[in-house]
Amino acid sequence: MQIDQLILGKYRLLEYLNSGGFSSVFRAREEMTNREVAIKALAKTAYPSSRMKFLLTEFQAMSKIWGHPNIVSIHTVEPGEDDYVAWIVMEFVKGKSLHELMQEGVLSLTDTLNIGLDICGGLKAAHAHKIMHRDIKPQNILLTTDKQAKVADFSIARIFGETTEFAETMAGTRRYMAPEQTYGSYDFRADLYSTALILFQAVTGRFPFSGENKEIDKKKAAGEIEEIERCPEVLRNFLQKALHRQLSERHQSATEMHNELDRIRQDEYIKQASELIDASANSSGPKLAEALERYRKTFRLSLSDAERINQNLFFQRRQKEEGTKRERLLAQVEKHYTLAVRYIETRNYTNALTELHKANRLCIDDQGVSKVVDSLFQKLNTINVPLSENPTVEEVVALIQKLPDSESMDLRTWLEHQKLVPEEPMDIKPIQPEVKAAGSYRHLIEEASPEYLLDQVHSDVQYPHEEEALHIFQQIQIFEQQGRTRQWLSLYNKLGKFYQKQAGGFLRKDDLELVANCYTRARFAYTVAEKHRLARRNAKKGADYYTRLARQFELQRSWEEAGKCYILAAFNHGYANMLSEVEECHRMATVCYFNAAESAHLNNELQTAYDFYLLILAIGEKMSVPTKMVSEAQKLMSEIPVVS
Repeated sequence: MQIDQLILGKYRLLEYLNSGGFSSVFRAREEMTNREVAIKALAKTAYPSSRMKFLLTEFQAMSKIWGHPNIVSIHTVEPGEDDYVAWIVMEFVKGKSLHELMQEGVLSLTDTLNIGLDICGGLKAAHAHKIMHRDIKPQNILLTTDKQAKVADFSIARIFGETTEFAETMAGTRRYMAPEQTYGSYDFRADLYSTALILFQAVTGRFPFSGENKEIDKKKAAGEIEEIERCPEVLRNFLQKALHRQLSERHQSATEMHNELDRIRQDEYIKQASELIDASANSSGPKLAEALERYRKTFRLSLSDAERINQNLFFQRRQKEEGTKRERLLAQVEKHYTLAVRYIETRNYTNALTELHKANRLCIDDQGVSKVVDSLFQKLNTINVPLSENPTVEEVVALIQKLPDSESMDLRTWLEHQKLVPEEPMDIKPIQPEVKAAGSYRHLIEEASPEYLLDQVHSDVQYPHEEEALHIFQQIQIFEQQGRTRQWLSLYNKLGKFYQKQAGGFLRKDDLELVANCYTRARFAYTVAEKHRLARRNAKKGADYYTRLARQFELQRSWEEAGKCYILAAFNHGYANMLSEVEECHRMATVCYFNAAESAHLNNELQTAYDFYLLILAIGEKMSVPTKMVSEAQKLMSEIPVVS
């Protein structure tokens, strides 16, 4: 076969890539579609009748797992001609093989983890269809330009039947075989051992067993892993388990190996994200969000996993900050109270009150309450305290003699009464702050008609673009009053287009709030105009931008604003019938509102905390599986005294 040759009248060979014992691989172009493909040319000399079963095995194996992102896909198999038994037309992976990448140097821990996860992902799919690869090695792992790994070359794969679970024929590349593979009677777990070998080699730059084939086989069987200390510490336990000499001590499935690598990856993300969050305590929210997003993409975490981890890290940092702040506050309060006690013991009541005043001011954040406390202590400082801790009769009499006549008469009357009526003990209870009960939380969140909502939003014009929208809406109202249905429906459609266009303009200015606002209003207008497809499209966009805005508020710890944005996002997702997204937005809203409630509760702002708890319960009623925050809100709300 020659470069630039046209085969089968539709594939033009562009470049020779490589060859093996049974085939040659070319980069080619499919003339009709201009699509780049890889073509594996299978020589007839390598596939006599006795070996045709291996060829059919590869075809059968690949047909079951086509389309998986971590397996090189086969587009079609073309019958061969001349010296070739068949041409396999495959996906062309624009990148290097893992072998080529490893020749350039040691891989980073992140790249090693991501590639390992990709290999395990491909093996999970293959093993689920009872296909064992049997030749996992760096040359058979192809990488895209962004280093996504794809398992290639299933030419010696073993497909197990309903009753067979073990292979007995020694096949594969000896260096990368599992110990049991050289003796027969091995299964899917041999692929996992090979995967561990190439991950060790990728992250250290050396093979875990030195020597020639027989010496390597002995070291594998004995479990003599060399220079494990070269591995990053977080990978050592994983590799020692994966390369254990005893099969029962290794990972028992590709899923198990994938899950452990994923746990290590998440732990590394947590470690680095935590350091970033701690180091950027005084930086702007958007910069921190951008940095965390770069980390997420580097570790290839899903958006939901990264958000869950970030929320936990922010919560932990807030708890740590509040704990440190509280410890300092308690130390200062203790200092003032200690001084106050000493002053009381020496009857220096003025200084004692001063220290108590300082202690109380430290514990009060509310400015209004602080003013009342200041006034109270000022009055206390003007009062003389003539009596000692154990006053004598003479001291009491001297004080009574100084009383005005009216007060002396009251005192005598009280004393006479005390002689006649024995004093009854009083059941004194401490005064507890109380809050007003709201209505049933089931009615706190209500959805109105789009016509009503549009009427409400246009009743308060705040931005220039709303003036033009208001003009259109006023025309609509006139046509509605006149009963001219076709005209007002047309104007609602016009209003939807107007808001959709405005959203695009605000998007260029990166004003997420107005973008989400305009898409949502466009949805309302299109709904009334019975343009339901456009309404759903704008609802999805509105939901996306409200979610992005919520994340910004979360990074700024503006919990109430973040919660509102998640509720609006859920409202839009609900219209688009995206139920899983609705559930996720409601979940995040309960987290944000719980943070707001907890902060208010800690500051003794019980009415505010109570209202947030009610809101969390209302959201919980809309969820198929209420979050832990809902049950916690119910519990904490019950501890707040309520005035009915």
